[in-house]
Amino acid sequence: MIDSRLQLLIAVCEHGTVTAAAEALYRTPSGVSRQLKELAQELDVDLLERHGRRVRLTPAGRRLVTHARTLNAQWETALGDVTAAARELCGPISIGGFPTAISAIITPALIRLRARHHQLRPIVKEIYSRQLIAALESGTIDLGLFVADESTSHLTDSHIDVTGLLDDPIDLLVPRDHRFAAAGEIQLEEAAQEDWITGHPHQDAYTELLSATRAVGYAPRVAHFAQELTATTALVAAGAGIAAVPRIAMTIPHPHVVQIPLSGAQVPRRRVMLAQRRGSAQNPRIAAAITALEHHTGSSEPAEGPPTMNP
Repeated sequence: MIDSRLQLLIAVCEHGTVTAAAEALYRTPSGVSRQLKELAQELDVDLLERHGRRVRLTPAGRRLVTHARTLNAQWETALGDVTAAARELCGPISIGGFPTAISAIITPALIRLRARHHQLRPIVKEIYSRQLIAALESGTIDLGLFVADESTSHLTDSHIDVTGLLDDPIDLLVPRDHRFAAAGEIQLEEAAQEDWITGHPHQDAYTELLSATRAVGYAPRVAHFAQELTATTALVAAGAGIAAVPRIAMTIPHPHVVQIPLSGAQVPRRRVMLAQRRGSAQNPRIAAAITALEHHTGSSEPAEGPPTMNP
């Protein structure tokens, strides 16, 4: 096995502080510091140095991180080769993702994995994008789903393999008695005079809505602020405004709201990405999980039947 202290050093490299690295890896800062000091003493080199209130890797520390990432990729290749020799897939496979990905993609994939590979033990973990690299490199998860944006562009670093999994359109959510409710689809321009329910200015929902509406020539008139989808649904159902919500979030019925696809040249959408450790692609357990995930992303059409919303 690769020395676990190398994963701690990689996490400090990614997060910039011992405290942030410890939090991402569910460790205590004192424990992380102690283990890194032990590693430095064994190697007889300085790995970290103070830089104001933060720490940064020394040249030796950065070089060790590069070697550690190479070792991680080689270890993943070795695991894949050994697993391929087994007669039946068995053991744990951890899949992490944000809440709506868990409900709409990961959970159906888990059911499929259990049905096809009885000895495989899929484990689901809620992991947000900012935690993804540390979770992958520490072995907390084997696969991670995240939404691509500017803040996650660093996830394409050479030690992590990233591929597109799903284009997730943004739909309108309106009260059942709203004038849009009977429409088959709506252009975003038609909602320029509507009251909107969205997240606060620093949150994803607000940023996505502002970008989309600006592209068609207006800024949304925000009446209420709610990021969490259960709260958004309640406000829409009460007639307090309309909302823009990801299509894959629509899994739990609500009798008083209607989901309507957007049309036109400016249809906002999220790009759901899949990340894995470099070298893990040949591991049959990883491959089986990816196949199961891809099986449940083939369609992005709104669900038939009652309008739905996922909390």
